[in-house]
Amino acid sequence: MSERPGRRYEVMAQREGRWVMDCHVATEVDALARAEELYADESIGAIRVVRAHFGGGGDSFETQIMERVREARKGQPPLRLAAAPDENAWCETLADFYGPSSRYAIARLLRNYLDRYQITPTELLHNQRWIKLLDNQESLLPSAIQRMAALQAGQRKLDRRACTDAIDKFVSEASSKARDALASRAAPKLGDGGLPALAEEINERAKDPAEHSFWQRYAAARAFEDMNSFAAKFERTMAWADTDDLPPAMLPLIDELCAGVMGATSMIKDTLGNQPHLGAALTALADLAAGHQEPNLAGAPAGFAAFAGLMSKAAMPETRSVLYERLQRELATDKPLSRESPTVQRRQFETLMDKLADDSGLFAGGPAMVAALARRSRRFDIVGGVEDVRLTAVEPMARIEELLAAEKTLVARRQQQGIGTYLRDAIDKLEDAAAAELITLRTRIGDSSLPEAMKKALTARIPAPSSAG
Repeated sequence: MSERPGRRYEVMAQREGRWVMDCHVATEVDALARAEELYADESIGAIRVVRAHFGGGGDSFETQIMERVREARKGQPPLRLAAAPDENAWCETLADFYGPSSRYAIARLLRNYLDRYQITPTELLHNQRWIKLLDNQESLLPSAIQRMAALQAGQRKLDRRACTDAIDKFVSEASSKARDALASRAAPKLGDGGLPALAEEINERAKDPAEHSFWQRYAAARAFEDMNSFAAKFERTMAWADTDDLPPAMLPLIDELCAGVMGATSMIKDTLGNQPHLGAALTALADLAAGHQEPNLAGAPAGFAAFAGLMSKAAMPETRSVLYERLQRELATDKPLSRESPTVQRRQFETLMDKLADDSGLFAGGPAMVAALARRSRRFDIVGGVEDVRLTAVEPMARIEELLAAEKTLVARRQQQGIGTYLRDAIDKLEDAAAAELITLRTRIGDSSLPEAMKKALTARIPAPSSAG
């Protein structure tokens, strides 16, 4: 907005219960940007932007155009890091830092921060308000950087200080980008036209296609800003998705936002509706993750029908991963599946395992799911049940060797499902294997005693020799 005579904007902040004038600026854009910057400071209780008009005859009047009051959070304990991610999120570019593995690490490490403020990793990465607020949480951000750097250094045999510097650099770049976006007058917004209109606006304003992803997520993060709950953000995301003209390029954004809200424990509980016990809840969760859940789940929140439809028809890889991880973590506990007898609980467990297996018999959720299923199988004293395999090797091909050796003795159906799931994980991590090794691997899996459907599924994942190093 251009500067206009007879008009100015006042930005005010509430400090320790008293309103103080922060600054006068000439444009509304600058005023709102400064107000957002102030609000990112947790010590500010409220912000206000007033437009002052001055007439030629000396008269004047004011119009309040924005006020935001922070909810009191006195007495809350300092935030601490949550669990470390199971795998490191290696970033070589800023695009990697915005990517799925980085968001997964953020969701794990900063779970307490995200849940307190009811925000998703996407919002944290793209909204300067949340970045600055995180920076104000005592040592939370430095601790997260140090924890991630230690994980990377240990797994990749790198210098820890170098890893710390690299992550710190990406944090600084992401913060600067979010701050510049907030100050931009041309930043796209998510309005009544939804994602189709947003996609059109971004295509017009951002000529570099590589920047489209950032602006999509920036607009979504700003649209979420006045929503104080994961449930509200879930409902809004489903409203954006539930349209016949959703651009295909926007589907990854929907998946990312769904994964972000579903990362909260409370949100998954609410999403599953009215369930009588843990076994029923996990069965419903398995159906949802597999895309088999009915849209009319009793007690489910607004937007669930659209969500179930997405899980049934679209890929949604990030959301599926989050749902299966939650299921796996619940299975790994000692919580009973229900108040029924052990015999009934065992039947519930067998039903759940069937839902977690695909048509080839491989379990969703990878090795972590196998370990959780094995733990439950032992508790139920299931003869021939799923068994966890203690692997000593690190390299994928060496692990495959161990698994093929174990396959000769673990011949029960559930045991084979566990072995096959481990094999799938190792095969998917093969890199630079020699052509002769890949050809031999196909033959060895084909000669194994695994079920034919499972062997076919596993050999289909082996890289073609011509593409190997």
